[in-house]
Amino acid sequence: MIIKKVPGEGRKQLEIALANFVNNKKVGKVGWFEKSKYPNGTQVAQVAAKQEYGSTLEKIPPRPYMRPTIRAKQNEWRNISFKLAKEVIKGKRRPQDVLELLGLKAAGQIRKTISNLYTPSLAFSTIQGRLRRAGVGNVGRPYTRAEIGNLYKPLIDTGLMYGTLINVVENE
Repeated sequence: MIIKKVPGEGRKQLEIALANFVNNKKVGKVGWFEKSKYPNGTQVAQVAAKQEYGSTLEKIPPRPYMRPTIRAKQNEWRNISFKLAKEVIKGKRRPQDVLELLGLKAAGQIRKTISNLYTPSLAFSTIQGRLRRAGVGNVGRPYTRAEIGNLYKPLIDTGLMYGTLINVVENE
């Protein structure tokens, strides 16, 4: 294949867009970051990793949500990237805006996977722990969902992991 350098406005726009992209050195990330912690100081990212991969030591089965989402959505994300890259070349978007949009899309789709995951089911001891933490049985009345969250739902207990999944665009 032969590549010809063709003068013109399109080439100039492409060179400007590429220079902006290379000079910005931005990277988009989706996940849990250092400032996200549980009240006891545990990093949310650490808990998220244990849930994704499981922990034989703690008898936590894997409940993958990140990897299946990536596998299922990577072609969609690639297609969006190509479409938005054309807008960057035309000067209609900035590269960091593209990374932000892709990050928002990915984070939302990962949250949806978390919401739809119900297997493997929670251990009986986990359900008992949720009830104990809520003080159910000590108050002599039925519990409410607001007091204990979703009793049987894996990956969503207090909602902190779900709620702190974010996307960021930062320098490399």
